[in-house]
Amino acid sequence: MAKKKKILKAKRIQAAQMKHTVAGAIARPGTSMVKTCVLFALFLVALHAFTWLFALKGYIKWGYGTAHVVSSILNTMGIQNTVDYNVVHLRNDTWNVTSECTAVNAVFLFISFLLAYSSSLRSKALGLVSGIPLIIAVNIVRLVALGWVTEYWPNQAHLFHDYIWEVLFMFFIVALWFTWINLVVNREKTSAVSC
Repeated sequence: MAKKKKILKAKRIQAAQMKHTVAGAIARPGTSMVKTCVLFALFLVALHAFTWLFALKGYIKWGYGTAHVVSSILNTMGIQNTVDYNVVHLRNDTWNVTSECTAVNAVFLFISFLLAYSSSLRSKALGLVSGIPLIIAVNIVRLVALGWVTEYWPNQAHLFHDYIWEVLFMFFIVALWFTWINLVVNREKTSAVSC
């Protein structure tokens, strides 16, 4: 009988602890989402403000490196072009590689997602270290593909630049964020619970 009472008492304590843990979420539904959205907006504004301050003064030259990398890859593929600072001269078009072409906005979006989302510092670091280079690499692939389209189907180049790749790239960023949540954050939470 005493053993049964101890088990019942332990279950009541466990239920009370569980209720206490969940009570905040039940008492304030949506608070976590609102907090995440506000943090996301603040991080995004802060990153852009920092960039605008330094880019306007000429300290940050985003397009220069991207233009040279893409030009080199296109030349290797046999698509002749020349590059002057951040301007790539192709046979059928001339590109001014601005900061928007460098994936800096997509990187800022991804960084803001990760920093705002409730997860450990380790998860955030892993997401940033693996996600940012992947975004930059996919952007280089995007620009090389646009160079290829510009070379062989110049009439379709603006369609690919303005619509197709924009949509695909944003889907990629969101998919990368969800992948990070599923593979890193959720796995970390699961392993923490099972220990």
